[in-house]
Amino acid sequence: MTSYKFHTTTVGKWILAGEHAVLRGHGAIVFPLNSKTLSLRYHDASSELHAEFSGPYGEGLHLLFWSVLEHGLHLIHRSLHDIHGYFHVENNIPIGVGMGASAALCVAMARWFQAQHWIAPESLFEFAKRLEDLFHGQSSGLDIIGVASQQGHFFQKGQAHPLDITWQPTWCLSSSHQTSMTSSCIKKVRELWDQEPRNAANIDKQMATSVQEAKAALTARSEAAQLRLSNSLQRAHDCFEQWGLINATLAQHIQQLKQLGALAAKPTGSGGGGFVLSLWPEKPIAAPQDPRFQEWIWL
Repeated sequence: MTSYKFHTTTVGKWILAGEHAVLRGHGAIVFPLNSKTLSLRYHDASSELHAEFSGPYGEGLHLLFWSVLEHGLHLIHRSLHDIHGYFHVENNIPIGVGMGASAALCVAMARWFQAQHWIAPESLFEFAKRLEDLFHGQSSGLDIIGVASQQGHFFQKGQAHPLDITWQPTWCLSSSHQTSMTSSCIKKVRELWDQEPRNAANIDKQMATSVQEAKAALTARSEAAQLRLSNSLQRAHDCFEQWGLINATLAQHIQQLKQLGALAAKPTGSGGGGFVLSLWPEKPIAAPQDPRFQEWIWL
């Protein structure tokens, strides 16, 4: 049995509101998804460097892992020839569905770089964010906060503030059974900014309002908090629709959720597919038997 000298675990994430607009300085709200994990282990040995992958989504990280490692080494002016031994990555976070698999890998890898004394502890967030640039072109750092945290955070312009939530909404994550590339969704939003900057700015403002409404609803002690939260979620959904990031399949899934009793629903992540976040008055007594809904995650 291998004795690993380094071991760290990160988790998935889900975003309540603020996607895309966060890249332009607006706020966002993110939560860790503790039921989905990524573990990174490393053993320093004289053997040639190699890596093993396990877990239901482990092999899907094979190419991503080596890309992140090489990119990190490039940032500190080192190469793969400087490392020996082996890594083991166990990944239980689905890839390409908005749950933060790439961010979880980047944070775990940044922690490994810190353990090698190649980056300072205070540089960990920024280093992980630069690693994630490899996937998104421009990382806001929102996903980095989500996968490395133990609670929900309000995030804006690189600063994260823990949320003091006064009640527990009934949330659910359900799969649209479509994958989506974050970089493609970001590109689509940027194209709107190039073609219709005034409209794009208004959508960003609408998303920012959604975030503020959600933040106020989560931290309020009011009977109207659930209604306010539902309105916030619907407002965020409308932003995705205006960005063109809700296709027919995603729209149908959201409609099905509402027919089953959800108060509101929206994509969580970049849109175009992935998982959908929905708010419910309460958890249904019996989970739907339709096989399309077998991946539901109640939060």
